Formats: sequence, structure tokens, C-alpha cells
Amino acid sequence: MRPTLPPDQLRAILHSAIMRQAAMGWRVQAQSDTQAVMSSGGQVNHVVHLLITIFLCGLWLPVWIILALTGNEKRLTITVDPYGVLLYNGRPVTPLGPPMPIPPGPPPGNVNAQAVAAANQRRDLRRKARDQAAADVVLARELRIGRPDLPRQYDDGGLIDVNHVPAQALTLFSGVTPELAEHIAAIREHVGGFSSAEELAATADLHPDLLPEIAEYAIFLP
Repeated sequence: MRPTLPPDQLRAILHSAIMRQAAMGWRVQAQSDTQAVMSSGGQVNHVVHLLITIFLCGLWLPVWIILALTGNEKRLTITVDPYGVLLYNGRPVTPLGPPMPIPPGPPPGNVNAQAVAAANQRRDLRRKARDQAAADVVLARELRIGRPDLPRQYDDGGLIDVNHVPAQALTLFSGVTPELAEHIAAIREHVGGFSSAEELAATADLHPDLLPEIAEYAIFLP
């Protein structure tokens, strides 16, 4: 009989799967110790498109139809069983979850090079999203940069806006437990937000091991 895994290891497996999906633009809707519900895309506002169609005498109808067919929200339920097996919508997958799309680049046989290329592509998306936010913070908010908890189309490479996401979304950082996330959120409310990963770590008295990942994935919009 296979041994069951301790709760902290199950949470770590689930957290890794959540981070993988978040890096591809999925957002967390609900989460427990062994299950998370995530979504991507967004709901089509049919009332708005109806009004536009009427105003344009039917010219907007083809656009409305295309959006209705392609713009619906997608949902994914990730579960980790007592033995550490991940289930995506009830179907078992490998421990690392569904494969990430690999951008063109290294030859197909070079798996390591492909993984590095994919990681660098996500890092480049984060850099561009930070540049966009620095240039126009209003547009960054409109694009919902750093908001994996909200419907959006812009791919920011997995950034997390520490100053605005709900406490639950802070657990997307490896090592940030739900209790620590609530602690960070409470301090954030008291001080009015943070300006950098270093300020966050110092103000919230975070363990130094957390700083590299927070610095990589965090953004601090005013």
C-alpha cells in the first residue's frame, strides 16, 4: 500500500501546480489545502455588445458572435490526492502538471534548452509589463497587471501586485503560507502599501529566503 504524504508536502505540491498555471495567466478563484479552482479568460458582456450592435445598425454583430464563441471564461480544478498525485479536472497528470507551451527556439530534442527558453520568455514578459507599468500606471491598472485574481487578457508573465491583490493571492509566492499572507495584508493596510521587495521584507519581517522570488514576481503599483 502506498504511503500518504504529510499535509505540508501536499500543500507544496498544490502550490507548485498553482504557480505553474498562474505563470500562464490563470487566476485563483478559490483554494484549500488540497484543491484550487482557477480560471482564465473573461465573461462577454452581452448587454454592451447588444447596444453597440443596435447603435451601429448591425455592423458589430460579427464581432459580437466571434467574442461570444472565443471569449468565455475557462475553469480548471486542481486537486492533489493523499498520495501526492495531481488531478486536473479529475484527471491525473504528471507531478508538474500540463506542459507549458514552448516558444520557438532550440531544437525539439533539447528539453533543457526548451525549458530555459520558456522561462526566459516569461521573464521577458514580466520585464515588459514592469516597463509598461512604469510608463503608464493607469494603463497598467486597466490591463490588470499583477492581478491574477481578476479576469484579464494581458499576459504579464506571472507578476503579482503586492499592494492590491487579496491576501489569498499572496500565497502564490513560494513559502508564503495563508497565515503569512494575512500578516502581509494587515501590515499593507497599516502602512498603505510597499514600494519594493526589500521594503516589504523589512517591514513584514520576512525570512531572507523569500526575497529572491518576491523580487522576481512582485510588482508594487501605487
